[in-house]
Amino acid sequence: MCGRYTLINKAAVKKKFDVELNENFNVCPSTDVVVLTNEIRKIKWGYSPHWAKAPMNLINARYETIYEKPSFKDSERCVFIMDGWYEWKRYFDWKRRQNVKEPYYHHLNSDLIYVGGLYNDTGCVCVTKEAVKPISDIHNRQPVLLEENQIQKWLNGDHVMRDSISKNVLIHKVSSHVNSTKNNDYKCVQPI
Repeated sequence: MCGRYTLINKAAVKKKFDVELNENFNVCPSTDVVVLTNEIRKIKWGYSPHWAKAPMNLINARYETIYEKPSFKDSERCVFIMDGWYEWKRYFDWKRRQNVKEPYYHHLNSDLIYVGGLYNDTGCVCVTKEAVKPISDIHNRQPVLLEENQIQKWLNGDHVMRDSISKNVLIHKVSSHVNSTKNNDYKCVQPI
């Protein structure tokens, strides 16, 4: 799904986009996030359609339905810039007889990751698709990952579903420290 992510590699962002920012080990919805439109800008992560009477604060949109859903009819495309994201694996522990939710960190060894998104004047939303292996072992959805040569295609509105990045994603379990949005330090991504 992609409900939290990281943007830690300040040097890569500075080199690529000439933007200074602070490390963020726990980027969460409702905060201003760095995205690429026709320029680098900050937009609130949380999207509401123009017709909504109350804020909906959507954070994800299924790629398969973005053209069908009235919520995204007047949206424009953007690209989230991150260097990793978190997913929670859910399962039932039969020994303890309880539902379990364990966080995992997905990354490319600190390389920047570009993810398809949509935005309007209320905020932005991350676009997801059906997960591929090994990502699907943790969650059935994943962000739409874009290769650098696909960024402009995505922004132009082209159909972009395949990438050669997903199979290279590294995944490791992290502690529940990341569960609190107040925690924003290395312990969020530290393998356990």
